Amino acid sequence: MGLENLSPLDNEESGTKAAEASDEVFRDKIRKTQKAQRALKKAEGKARAKDNRLAKVIGKFLQTHSNTAVMLLISRCLDHNIPAGLILGILALVEAEAQKEFEMMLDESAQLLEAPKAGNRALATGGKFPPEIKQTLDVWSFGLLEFGLTQPTRLLATAISPEDKLFPSLWKLTAFILRDFFEKKKLETEFQKTEEFAEFVLRNVLGKIKIQLEETKELEGGVE
Repeated sequence: MGLENLSPLDNEESGTKAAEASDEVFRDKIRKTQKAQRALKKAEGKARAKDNRLAKVIGKFLQTHSNTAVMLLISRCLDHNIPAGLILGILALVEAEAQKEFEMMLDESAQLLEAPKAGNRALATGGKFPPEIKQTLDVWSFGLLEFGLTQPTRLLATAISPEDKLFPSLWKLTAFILRDFFEKKKLETEFQKTEEFAEFVLRNVLGKIKIQLEETKELEGGVE
């Protein structure tokens, strides 16, 4: 049947069907958008809940820690949007409750990460330490890496500048916590050396996170 044989009714019916199909596509897009928004809101809610939980642990640490400089550095890190989980991980070196909470957080995130090779655990010890201290520092720095791999983009954007400079308050905080750790272990070190070691640990961890992020982007870019 040619176009000339179509009645006005046929044209109207065809137009109605096309309009209905278009409306259905539009409604489907709306449903998908709303579903994505709900999923995002839920994820954001979980992140906020976790941040609140971590903030409480950090708050308890601040209440029991007499060093006002450490308190100020933590506050500056949080204001700079350094992930609360990283701060908690740094505190975990000297604070038992922070260590417990940090380990729980890593367990929750474990399914998101591919287990790094055992050789990657030797992250921290660029200097000479007694075996027990060396092992503790390796486990601690490896934990920082594990956490960093869960929020690589945010961490790299806040912990280190485009000019490759560490955020000063994060660097100082790490140095102060390391100093407390060394004092507990009765290991005498000059604070300047402790600062240098803190920089070494952070740069080593952040460097590995950057490499991992770049490799992930390359793999994603290669997928058609």
